[in-house]
Amino acid sequence: MGGVALSRLSLFLPSFAADYSGVCSCLFDLDFLVVMNDAACCTRNYVDYDEPRWSRGKVTTLCSQLRTLDVVMGDEAGTIAKIVDAARSTSPRGIAVLGSPVPAITGMDTSGMAKEVEVLTGIPSIGFATTGFATYEQGIDRACRGLLKKFCSSPANRPRACRPGEPCEGGGHEQPASPAPRPRVNVLGITPLDFGTVGTEHDLTSWLQNEGFEVGACWCMGFSLEDVRQTPKADVNLVVSAGALKAATTAETLFGTPFVVGLPCAGKQAAYVAASLRQAAASGSSAYALVGSESEGAGGNAGTDGNVGAGPQRANESALIVGDWVCASSLRSALHLEGWPGKITVASLFGKRPVFAGAEDAAIACERQLVDLVRNGNFSSIIGDPLLGRIPGARASRHVRLAHPALSSNLFEAEVLRYLTTDVSKLL
Repeated sequence: MGGVALSRLSLFLPSFAADYSGVCSCLFDLDFLVVMNDAACCTRNYVDYDEPRWSRGKVTTLCSQLRTLDVVMGDEAGTIAKIVDAARSTSPRGIAVLGSPVPAITGMDTSGMAKEVEVLTGIPSIGFATTGFATYEQGIDRACRGLLKKFCSSPANRPRACRPGEPCEGGGHEQPASPAPRPRVNVLGITPLDFGTVGTEHDLTSWLQNEGFEVGACWCMGFSLEDVRQTPKADVNLVVSAGALKAATTAETLFGTPFVVGLPCAGKQAAYVAASLRQAAASGSSAYALVGSESEGAGGNAGTDGNVGAGPQRANESALIVGDWVCASSLRSALHLEGWPGKITVASLFGKRPVFAGAEDAAIACERQLVDLVRNGNFSSIIGDPLLGRIPGARASRHVRLAHPALSSNLFEAEVLRYLTTDVSKLL
């Protein structure tokens, strides 16, 4: 046990945003009463360090203020009474009950508590078995899938316009020819924990509209509960962070909605993602718009122009990108499409190795593994959060500073990458 504990010890990096912060971030815009079942410390972590929108918007978060005796005796009734009282005074659209380390260890039943709260208040309630031991992307995953299953229980197809000479549904008259409807796209997985508050969510919606798409829900910034309910009407979902990967497959299973994994970056990567979205919407097949990944071209992707690897003769150089799996893989794809010919390895401290990871990509389970990767990788450049400069061996490489709020909170807000407005070809 001692060896396991030492392997998880962090000497150079701070603790990461926890799973409960991922849930809270997803629910921020939805007029939920979010109940943090803790003694106040976890609630403060979320409010002070993990949620940059806290001081700019209105959200209702209740700390249950657990006492030692509550936890030891398993007194869930007292917490439920607090939640019911708070719900009656705030009238939220929904209620979420979250766990934290101590109630997770003692086995408090957040799902059961949520069901009882829903019966007592008549307000839709969801329990999330967060523990504080997992990282934020697992909380995003729990929240997105929980919302899909709670508020989108049945498929809802978009109404199709009547074709010339074809009777309308319900026996109406024929309609004249009209332009084909624009494909409807949901954006899944955008939160301040990966993208900060620099405006990337607005860039994405504007880009989609300019590319001829109709924008549905933007999970999880700037959306509403009505947007959540309309999610099944999309023709395709665009996954921009790893926390939304399972939600995309859940939507595909429940509603038959295909997805495209890939974050558009300024230049050829954006064109690649746009072409992939059009093809997925037309074919119904999911795809990965990621050059350099194991799943490159899956689902019949289109959009590359055959110039990958062209450009400066820097093939002997190598780079390491550390970050979210989808963001980092998309950045690698963008760099290759813009002509950078060197080897690029993606590593992530958050989440298991996805199906699209490259052969030498690494899922980092602890800081020690990251130290070993940096020391032994002989990378000419390291792209990632400014705090990565503390890692032993990192100073031997050029450090391209791209802040990751889930790692460094708001310390380096000015260095969060705005993917669609930054010329990524100049990063290396």
